[in-house]
Amino acid sequence: MKSLCAASLLLVGAYAIQDGVCGIGTNMLDHNDAGMTTFCNTQRMGFWWNWAPVPRMEYTAACANSTFVPMIWGYNKDNKYISGLAAKTYPSIMGYNEPDHYAPPAYPGGDYLSSGSFPQTFQCGKSLIATNWQETVMGYLAARPNGIIISPAMADSGATASSGNDGEQCSNSPQSDASHMPDCLGWLKCFKAAVISLNCGTTNCWDVINVIQFHAYYYKASDLIKKANLYESTWAEDLQALNGRSKKTLWLTEFAHAGTTDSADPDGQASKFMEDSINYMKQSPYFSGWSWFSQDSSTFASFTIDGIKPTSKFWASDLINKAGQLTKIGEKYVSLCDSSLVFL
Repeated sequence: MKSLCAASLLLVGAYAIQDGVCGIGTNMLDHNDAGMTTFCNTQRMGFWWNWAPVPRMEYTAACANSTFVPMIWGYNKDNKYISGLAAKTYPSIMGYNEPDHYAPPAYPGGDYLSSGSFPQTFQCGKSLIATNWQETVMGYLAARPNGIIISPAMADSGATASSGNDGEQCSNSPQSDASHMPDCLGWLKCFKAAVISLNCGTTNCWDVINVIQFHAYYYKASDLIKKANLYESTWAEDLQALNGRSKKTLWLTEFAHAGTTDSADPDGQASKFMEDSINYMKQSPYFSGWSWFSQDSSTFASFTIDGIKPTSKFWASDLINKAGQLTKIGEKYVSLCDSSLVFL
């Protein structure tokens, strides 16, 4: 997606991307027309997504549809139809959300946080998920042959760049409340082996992927950059188009500063984390996009990272608040987003 020359422009499928593109991953824009207007008016954030295949309301802002990236959240026998419908409007599509991670609802009746809570998606080496991916991709490309295919999104809680050797164990895990693996440390490696022999149009169902995506939450930007480096080295064959692989780039589609409890950022730590992280991705020849995880302190439940227990039950990472206004860290993010994603 992004070329090695920082000032150049590269056309890929339906996109023109210059120097990497900033986005936002959030459901706080669902049913928030004022917030979507703010997003569009910045003219500096190039895409948004909400863990769903469609926006959840009709927006008055013109860019709401043109910048939306749909997601196929998890295994579903109807994914081929869902992706086909999405292709009629949207020039890119994201794969499954965190299929490598077990995260059931935090409370009875709540939402499942990761598709890896279900065996059909978690079992990376089984033909069920491989065939579902094939059908999903083919359903999308049938309606949009030049569309951009973004891989399943790795939670990668073990920071292995999803290249561990536990694929066979993952493929046999029942993922039930009584018996489950919390994480599959080699999900993407296992998935690659399962889909690379399947046909997805003009290529196989691994090389049809344009972008590999993953998630990262840390207290220090240096730890996020370390994880980024691991993805760059682990998936070098794909990122550099070696050994017959198609050339791919990286998107970090969920990241935020752990420990922030106020999006006004009184200590400046969130802004510093954001700046250091984004500046790294801007200069990397392998990153072509990233999206900040934007949720407020009523929805972003904190969790232990690298053995550090949070001091608050909730964190805050909202770029745009419920009133539809940019927060302090939102203003900082916009200031760092100096390139755009153009839908051709």
